[in-house]
Amino acid sequence: MRRDGAAAAAAGGVKRSVGSSAQLAMDPVLAAAWLYFEEGLKQDEIAARLGISRASVFNLLQKAREEGVVTITVDAGRLELVELGLAVAERFDIRECFVLPAAETAESLHHRIGRLGARVLDRRVVDGDVLGVAWGRTVMALSKAITQASLANASVAQITGSSLATYDFSPELCTSNIAIRLGARCINLHAPGLVSTAEVKTILMREPIIDQHFQLLRSCTKTLFGVTHLGSETLLEHSGFMSDRILREYTELGAVGFVAGHFFDIAGRPVVTELDGRHVVMPLADFMAVPERICVGGGPDKGPAIVGMLTGGYANVLVTDEATARDLIARTA
Repeated sequence: MRRDGAAAAAAGGVKRSVGSSAQLAMDPVLAAAWLYFEEGLKQDEIAARLGISRASVFNLLQKAREEGVVTITVDAGRLELVELGLAVAERFDIRECFVLPAAETAESLHHRIGRLGARVLDRRVVDGDVLGVAWGRTVMALSKAITQASLANASVAQITGSSLATYDFSPELCTSNIAIRLGARCINLHAPGLVSTAEVKTILMREPIIDQHFQLLRSCTKTLFGVTHLGSETLLEHSGFMSDRILREYTELGAVGFVAGHFFDIAGRPVVTELDGRHVVMPLADFMAVPERICVGGGPDKGPAIVGMLTGGYANVLVTDEATARDLIARTA
């Protein structure tokens, strides 16, 4: 609790703070600890108050911890989430897993995961990065929550083609939102997500502006994407991006999920149909070669999709929620 020694008492006297007491002055360890932890002074301010060097203040604070004058406790609930994230990372051999704590709230889960993902991205993107971005509701939520920055030498590039069906969370909108927030260069992919035939895609990919875009994608240092499950109703079908017939063909071949334009089964193996020959998207080999691949996603129905995604190595950084993280551990016990 902070004490204010300058406040006048109602009776006209002066209310003195603990930090100004003569008894405290006789115990420099206690004095330094009180001023630092209770009154919130910085170490150089404590040094000036006590008439000692900043190095002496540091030594006094260290002694306060060693002698038990100060004890520090860690929130067990937060520590448990860290341990859960470490368990997921170890189970699937990925770099990191960030876990959103469970909460009773009316706010949608994809908005909450998106906000956590924004905090993760804030700390990871640096000037000079080339960040490849896919589309989805969680990625869109993340794009609105990123802290404003000024990364003039960074680039944010769209890794999947466009579609009017996904306007509210389209790849070009997700890409431009993130670029604006980061103060980075925005590079949209000026091509449809799906074309009518494989021959049309071949011709399109030969266009210089498209070829240059996909050459740029090979220099990505990071990618950011969501994960879609193939269940009773998926975002791919709901948005109109793909038909029920197309999705049924993938599920009949064993597909359980979709990330950044690619379908896969529970073991992480790619599932391919004739649609892949018409889909304008960052090639899988180029995508898998990106050093840091960040997935933001979770929810009670996405367990199989995330298991397949992590098993196949599509993501090596995961931002998810507590229930999903526990489900991932249970599914692979």
